[in-house]
Amino acid sequence: MIVTALDAKIGEIPYRRGSRFIPDKGCLPGTRTAFLDFIVDWVNNPASERSLVLCGLAGTGKSCIAHEIARRFDEMRRLTSSFIFIRKEQSKTEAYHLFTNLARDLADRYPLFKTALGRIVKDNTSLRLGTRDYGTLFQRLIQEPLKGLHIVGPILVVIDALDESGDATGEDGLHRFLAENLSELPSNFRVLITSRPEDGIESAFLAAESVVIKHTNDNELGATTHYDILTFLRKRLASDDFEQYGEALARRAEGLFQWAAVARGYIREPKPVRSRKGRIGHLLKSAADQHGQDLLNELYKGVLEEYFTDEEARSLFRSVVGQLLAAFEPLSVRSLTSQRRHSNDDEDSDSVVETLRYLGSLLSNVTSFDDTLPIVPLHTSFRDFVTNEGKSSVFYVDLRVAHHHLAHSCLNLVLDDLKFNICGLESSYLSNKDVEDLKVRIVKHLPPALSYACRFWDDHLGRLDFETDLFGKLQSFFEKKFLFWLEALSLTSDMHLASPALLSLSVWLASGQDVSITIDSIKRANN
Repeated sequence: MIVTALDAKIGEIPYRRGSRFIPDKGCLPGTRTAFLDFIVDWVNNPASERSLVLCGLAGTGKSCIAHEIARRFDEMRRLTSSFIFIRKEQSKTEAYHLFTNLARDLADRYPLFKTALGRIVKDNTSLRLGTRDYGTLFQRLIQEPLKGLHIVGPILVVIDALDESGDATGEDGLHRFLAENLSELPSNFRVLITSRPEDGIESAFLAAESVVIKHTNDNELGATTHYDILTFLRKRLASDDFEQYGEALARRAEGLFQWAAVARGYIREPKPVRSRKGRIGHLLKSAADQHGQDLLNELYKGVLEEYFTDEEARSLFRSVVGQLLAAFEPLSVRSLTSQRRHSNDDEDSDSVVETLRYLGSLLSNVTSFDDTLPIVPLHTSFRDFVTNEGKSSVFYVDLRVAHHHLAHSCLNLVLDDLKFNICGLESSYLSNKDVEDLKVRIVKHLPPALSYACRFWDDHLGRLDFETDLFGKLQSFFEKKFLFWLEALSLTSDMHLASPALLSLSVWLASGQDVSITIDSIKRANN
């Protein structure tokens, strides 16, 4: 099989974008040195266990360590693969991408592995595109191509935030599969995993072979945590603020790097209500009886209370942040604004920027001049806080409400903006791959908000009970826009989403009690 054909077949194996490590999320120079040195030694020691699991509570800096290790080895061209799980709404079960990404990363790095993988998948469309079973993917895409290969040196794989994979609970989740099977990899594999110390995850690896488990509060490796937080504050605060308050703030953080990061943003990017020194004093005095995760939650609550002082502002916060968190892939300011313009509830689309401008210490890219950058929580603990009514009180985000708004706005976008030959192609006889400027046309005519609506309207629908208003929009969709929707999915190489979307729709329709409106047209479209 020639190389171009081999590349094409392997290229069909799903690869989740946005899952790679982020260099800027690593550790500050001079911090976490004991952990980093321990992990580097573990990677390089031929006698080491295959897996190292670093457990720690939210905000204790384990992800920074994972990103820093990935960055260092990547700079030395010794990182084979990295996979960063992010807690978000799951449109489909996505954890299987860990194995497909790893297979393709191995193929990119090792030519003999690529050749072996190509032979395995070339005549097996189901294996390339249809299989999501962990065992099948691990065995066929990773273990089999590795047989007989002699790769010199450690093969490093970094997996961050396993607890956020969406499949790390129960007896048969991803955590259990990894614990039971990673020891079957060749002895030079080194798999670094970070996770919160949840019972199911830690117990699975405690019972596994060839695993070492460490915790961020380790007496020896974590002995310099206070000093590391002090170093962070020294480099991030104004010198006079640090000299006067740095030590007290570091003590207040109680080992939580996330507390220090949010406090720094609160101090440096204030809304003009309280002076900078007044804010520092407020941080040091408030909730003195709170500790651990409660300390972090109180900080989130205090910051939001100062930024959003009345019910109108808080309602806007819940609406905007709720839609960001309910999204199945990160939305930008521009995409969210477009979604809100198509909402049923006459939402103020211009309020997005105004609401997010003070949340730079909590959400990514909200202070950037580039309104096309994706917005996600800088730390999972913020999502956990606002989606827990007992902790967040008036800032509680009800994700069902957000799904309701997004389902309506997605369908409205599709009904309003989809049209025949949306990219203005001159001929219908050319396949997409033969249209030289197709990517340019897609950028111009299928903006991200519309593309999102085409791909995820059914996922938002699936989070809701049956609604007559939504059903009416779906009728219009199938009568007027169905073929245009298929065309849009084809243009963006997302046709594989069509069948699951129709299946999800069938389930949603079945949930409607006493619905006598005919759905024959929808069934015919499915056929």
